[in-house]
Amino acid sequence: MIKVIKIIKIIIFTFFVYSSILAQDSIIINKNTIRDNLKYLASDELKGRFPGTEGIEKAAKFIEEKFKTFGLKNFNNSYRQEFLVTTALKATENNSVVFENIVQRVGLPENKWPRMKMPWVLGKDFSPLSFSENGKASGEVAFVGFGITAPELNYDDYEGIDVNGKVVIIISDSPDGERKEGQFSRYSDMRYKATNAKNRGASGIIMIRIQGDSMNVFERLEYVNFAKNSGIIAVQAQRQSLTKFFPKNKVLIELEDSIVKYKKPKSFVLPNVTVEINVDLEDIKSPTYNIIGYVEGTDEKLKDEYIVIGAHYDHLGYGGPTSRYKGMKEQIHNGADDNASGVVGLIELASYFANNPTKRSIVFASFSAEEMGLLGSSYFVKNSPMELNKIITMINLDMIGRFKNELTIFGYNTGSSFEKYIDSFAVYLGLKTVKATDAYGPSDHMSFYIAKIPVMMIFTGIHEDYHKPSDDWDKINYDGMIKIINFNSKLIKSIANDELRPVLKEIKMESTEHRSTRDGQYSNVYFGIIPGFEESPLGCKINGATPGSPADKAGLKPNDIITEMNNTKIKNLYDFMYKLRELNPGDKVEVKYIRDDKEYKTIVEVVAKTK
Repeated sequence: MIKVIKIIKIIIFTFFVYSSILAQDSIIINKNTIRDNLKYLASDELKGRFPGTEGIEKAAKFIEEKFKTFGLKNFNNSYRQEFLVTTALKATENNSVVFENIVQRVGLPENKWPRMKMPWVLGKDFSPLSFSENGKASGEVAFVGFGITAPELNYDDYEGIDVNGKVVIIISDSPDGERKEGQFSRYSDMRYKATNAKNRGASGIIMIRIQGDSMNVFERLEYVNFAKNSGIIAVQAQRQSLTKFFPKNKVLIELEDSIVKYKKPKSFVLPNVTVEINVDLEDIKSPTYNIIGYVEGTDEKLKDEYIVIGAHYDHLGYGGPTSRYKGMKEQIHNGADDNASGVVGLIELASYFANNPTKRSIVFASFSAEEMGLLGSSYFVKNSPMELNKIITMINLDMIGRFKNELTIFGYNTGSSFEKYIDSFAVYLGLKTVKATDAYGPSDHMSFYIAKIPVMMIFTGIHEDYHKPSDDWDKINYDGMIKIINFNSKLIKSIANDELRPVLKEIKMESTEHRSTRDGQYSNVYFGIIPGFEESPLGCKINGATPGSPADKAGLKPNDIITEMNNTKIKNLYDFMYKLRELNPGDKVEVKYIRDDKEYKTIVEVVAKTK
């Protein structure tokens, strides 16, 4: 009966909504225009729109000129909101690796054996790894195979060997080889191996590539903000530069072949060998910009309230750590769907509402540095041109170009009026919608929801070309985009003209850590933090805890910095996630954290993660 009543209410509401909608024209959108706009934003000329590059500057100017042409107003006499991001790392001349090999001499006491120093050449023999700390590591050298501890596979490269204070040699990938889908795949990431080595007491890492076509290629120095502060010195080395320090009865290639074949560790301390490593990485910072304009509302009372329509315009450039491209040759990641499609939708909506203003003001914000961890939207929220309590809704357009049969709307129930509008306009436009509760997913709406603002994300789904060079303009469904833009125009208009602002609803989510790291292979327990993505030298800074989660019940709050879990140091988000792997549902974890420059501790009882 309750369900029937609800359906009747929707039908009645829909009838009255239709009466006003049918009197309003849909946006007249020229398919050639949106195709041309998207084709430019996703062109090779813009080189993947990576922050700090000429390509993203061209995109910024393109969006800015559109806003000017439409007559959008701006804040502080500019459409640009500038902020700095670290876009690259530079290895200075202060990087060094010096081996010392003790040469045995028969007939001489050990303290008289000659010591041979063998310095390496930067860029030839070695290169720093991007997640390395700056500083020095020195000591004995231990070979620890793939650096993996996998209890469920009865495999541990650290079993029976003490690496405390030593520099460890680790092979990339895993005993599965370079395959990413094998039984060891969840342990193949080098950042996991760094955390594992650090937790075993190692002072430094020398990484070498697994045998294969790329074994003599260095990893590029790519900055990842939430992977910094690893707590360990780390470099990568050419195999041939390192093999000379292995004893004759333990040849590197034979050890590796044996581990891969038999899945049994072959770890040992290299005799008579020590090393001193110095790493000095310099952050290269670049300015980047959120492009922001607005249409002022027509109602004297309501125009001081705002709806923010957002779409990030940055992408991956030539790839980087989150690329899913596996090829050897660098290729431009044009990001046609992700997120030139959202930007084109934003531009069309800005054009329409510039000529059809609503009672409330509408802000159009194209964010930069979303792919680096929601940095642009986070900066907007922390430096908002209006008071945050005046933003009544944020609608995020992210990947709206691959419409097939259904449109996904995240956060549909974070605002009290959202669902009724979604249902009505979907029926009117013949759209099938999937309504998802997730308001914390890794896109710009998350920054606003954390700030207690109702949000929705409009999304047409993940596809095979996601974060690959193949995400190009010719695969976009332009007719589908037109339908989605019209849907959003009606959604925005209704919220902007409603006399009542949406009431915020707090949503409990049980997969925040998993979704925010964009990696599904972490743990089977739920902790409940809302991760922060800004660099924090003291530990893993969080944006809060999801309501009702174990972290929330334990009292963790926004801007807390987790520094330790069950006596394990936590330096960044990766450390946190890898620690969760060790836990089982029901485990109680002592968590130390910093709040307002003071250290506290609490107990978090983790629960089973639901799918």
